Amino acid sequence: MFIKKIRPYFLAVLSLVVLIGAIKVEFEKNDRPLAIVKRFKPNVDVENRNADRSKRLDLDKDKGEQLFDGDTLRTDSEGYALVVFMDKSIAKVKPQSLLIVRGETERTSKRSNTRIDLSLGEIFLNVEPQGNNDFEVSTSRSLASVKGTEFGSNSDGYVWVKEGQVDVTALQSGETVSLFEKMYAQVNEDANEIESGTLTDNEINDLDGGYDELNEDLIKKQIKFRFKDANGQIREITIDYYEKGN
Repeated sequence: MFIKKIRPYFLAVLSLVVLIGAIKVEFEKNDRPLAIVKRFKPNVDVENRNADRSKRLDLDKDKGEQLFDGDTLRTDSEGYALVVFMDKSIAKVKPQSLLIVRGETERTSKRSNTRIDLSLGEIFLNVEPQGNNDFEVSTSRSLASVKGTEFGSNSDGYVWVKEGQVDVTALQSGETVSLFEKMYAQVNEDANEIESGTLTDNEINDLDGGYDELNEDLIKKQIKFRFKDANGQIREITIDYYEKGN
């Protein structure tokens, strides 16, 4: 009789614990930044989805601005940004660009995936070796999957590789081509066909142009992030960032 009486109470407490645990896991996931804006000039806007806010970054105040899952970064007609992800992969963003960063980590396997949704403009990426993780760049036409390489992409479905390998997929047809050093792929407007080929050194240099706008005399500093991993252990990541000298 005593057991029967406490069973409903026990089940209620157990349900509450499970609910709190689920909330805690979700909070830890959202609390961990995916990347930081390491450098930028002159006008870059960031919109935080969870905080429902948008702001223009200030060179004096917004040092190492954090980007979380679902955040948007936009550059104006003169804006450049350099974004560093937690695995040290780097994205260089040209003017008139708009991208959304997305990512998640599986709690049990620690396998993670990172995706950049490129709606406007151009980016160049230096992606660290990913192992079993996924790193992707998507547009309305294409999906570029990488494991570690240097490559560029624009929002019109054009992908080019400076070093390494990128697999490009046309979203409508599912056609996929593998690109290697000095190769390109163009997905057509209907997202069902891919044209690919090789690039000359001059063409590579032209495509690579403009990304050195952020190479100026800046002071190197560091910012540290602490977060709980899937096992509840406190971890710390150190990211370098740069700011103007006096």
